[in-house]
Order: sequence, then structure tokens, then C-alpha cells
Amino acid sequence: MTDFSLQVEKRSSAGSKGRHLRAAGLVPAVVYGGNDGTQTIQLGVRELDRTLEKGGATSLLYLVGPDFPKTRVLIRELQRHPVRRNVLHVDFVRVAAGQKIVMAVPLHVVGQAPATEFGAVLLQNVDSLEISCLPDDLPHVIEIDVSGLVEVNDRIYARDLKLPAGVTLAHDYADEPLVAMNLSRAAAHADDEETGAPAEVEIISERRKEAE
Repeated sequence: MTDFSLQVEKRSSAGSKGRHLRAAGLVPAVVYGGNDGTQTIQLGVRELDRTLEKGGATSLLYLVGPDFPKTRVLIRELQRHPVRRNVLHVDFVRVAAGQKIVMAVPLHVVGQAPATEFGAVLLQNVDSLEISCLPDDLPHVIEIDVSGLVEVNDRIYARDLKLPAGVTLAHDYADEPLVAMNLSRAAAHADDEETGAPAEVEIISERRKEAE
């Protein structure tokens, strides 16, 4: 997988006003974990945004700078403005080469479900899964192949996934379907008409008579 690099600078004081940094196009951040103490840094918001757009939120990163030693990290937390959604602060955690990490990785649906030909719709119930692996085995995404969903009640569970080598699930997701086929309202209504089942509108009209 590709590692990203971010240019950073040490902050002279942890008490530096975040709004002053952001006004200058910078984002305050901290780096912690491993055998070293917590370090306060700052980095350019444009470079950070570009990295996040390319998947940097769930990828390994290198922090580099003229006064900062090259450090391999993961983004542990992003604090965003509740309305504007711009990044206000970043927490980076140091990563050791031989130490397993736990990371939430996004799920990506691939393929075409044959059940959609019968009027079913695909519902994705889970956006990401937490996995455990060595840093160099960390995938950007986990793919869910839905080409085997033939029936309108088919499901795919975490246990059905083909995970990359060296990657395991960090939790037990056995009973939670990741994606599921569900019959659309239009298709279900068409089935009712074909089988002669009472239409929903008749039930509503009966309730109206009772109300009168």
C-alpha cells in the first residue's frame, strides 16, 4: 500500500490559539504513542485536505519536517467544525513496524447483485469494520463482492468476507449483515397484485369507515 507524507512543524507552545493557526492556513495537532512523549505540531490545511481526499484518514502516514524527525503514524482522531466540517485538530498515533494495529477500514461494494433484476434493492448496513493487522498489511478499503446475491433475501456477513493476507477482524460481527437484499415497495406491491392479496389502500379505507 502507498504511504502518505505530511510536512509538519513543531509548535512552540501547546497553548497556541487554534483559531490563529487556522486563520494562517494551519491545523494544530498532537503526536503520541510509542516510547516517546506527546508532541505538539502544526501542518498545512490544504495538504491535509488533499491527503484525506486520497484516503489518508485510514492509511499510514509519514510526518516529516525540518525540525521534526520522520515519524510513521496513523490518524487516531479528526476534530471537525460541526457546520463547516473543516478540520479543527488532528490526533496522530505513532506506529511501530512489528506491532499490530487496530483500525476502522471503510467497506466498498463491488460487483452487481443478480437479485436486483427481480426488483430487490441493495442495502449497506455497515460503512466500516475494525480490523487487526501489521502496519504494512493495512488495506485502504475492504471489498464486498455482491455478485453472489441471487435471492431477494440474501445477506453477506463479516464471516463471508475474503480478507487480505495478514488481516483479521478485530471484533465478532457474526450476527450483523453487512449488506442485505430487500424487496422494493414497487416489487412487493406487484407481487401482492399477482397473488390476489388485499391491497394496502383497502385497509386504509376500512380504517376510515371505522373512524366515521
